[in-house]
This record gives sequence, structure tokens and C-alpha cells, in this order.
Amino acid sequence: MDILLHPEAKLDLHKALDYYNSINSTIKEDFINNLDFTFNKIKQFPNLYPYETKSTQKIVLNKFPYIIIYEKYDNIIMILAIFHTKRKPKY
Repeated sequence: MDILLHPEAKLDLHKALDYYNSINSTIKEDFINNLDFTFNKIKQFPNLYPYETKSTQKIVLNKFPYIIIYEKYDNIIMILAIFHTKRKPKY
């Protein structure tokens, strides 16, 4: 199964990377590694995570206050949002 990022999720990701890079490159790399780990968990177990709506599911990143919202299709997982829980709690 392939993972694709919706254009809005790409914007979310770039904002997060810019933010963590402004702190330091080590925390940015930790965020990227955590995100990769989470994407792999979604790929392996796409049905494991709770539904946010009828068609979207969510997973919380470890160590970072971010939630990933995604939808499953036949052979694609579309990441719809990567958002900071404190900045957009009702996103």
C-alpha cells in the first residue's frame, strides 16, 4: 500500500518541519523519524486505528503533539492532515 499526502497535509508537514528546524535540526530529525515510524504503522495496520468520521481514521504521534488523519482506498492511504493538537484542537 502506498501513502500519499494531500496538498493540505503537505502544507501541515512543511509548517511542522519549519517550526522544529527553528528550534534545532536534531528535534526536526526526531520528528521526521517519528513520522516515518507512524506512516509505517499505518501501512502495516491501516484498520487498527480509530475512526474520526465514517471514512477517516486518526493516529497520534509518539513524543510529539501531532495527529495524523487518513483515509484508506483500495491500494492507497491518503494522509489528509498532520496537525498540532494544541494549535488546531478542533481541526
